[in-house]
Amino acid sequence: MIKHQKVAVIVWAMDPEGKKRFLLRHNKPFNGYEDEWTVAFGDIEKDENMEGAAKREVFEEYGISDFEDFKDLNYKVENISFLAVKVKNLDVKITLNEESIGYDWMIYEKVMEIMKHEDEAEAFGQI
Repeated sequence: MIKHQKVAVIVWAMDPEGKKRFLLRHNKPFNGYEDEWTVAFGDIEKDENMEGAAKREVFEEYGISDFEDFKDLNYKVENISFLAVKVKNLDVKITLNEESIGYDWMIYEKVMEIMKHEDEAEAFGQI
């Protein structure tokens, strides 16, 4: 069975003090999984490249469509490729989809504390 290729997108911005902040969303429990903090992620759809899928997922999950920078992190976990998008600032308007119960802009150390999957957490160090 062929697994769908997926993208995971780390959204980030610089705070007024010059520290990187990462946008994480708090997922609702689903399909037997507990709630958790995570990045935007999803399948790469037919006739879609990684960058297009990443931008679509960020829009669907956060309502963000304006990016300052886009980067392929060249980091992969199984069938998931990690990418990063930088937004202008922390004041970007966030509109969560129905899969989420909250969001937060976190510093790197906080991200490392709350991420459940160590291999996914490693992607943040690539930015």
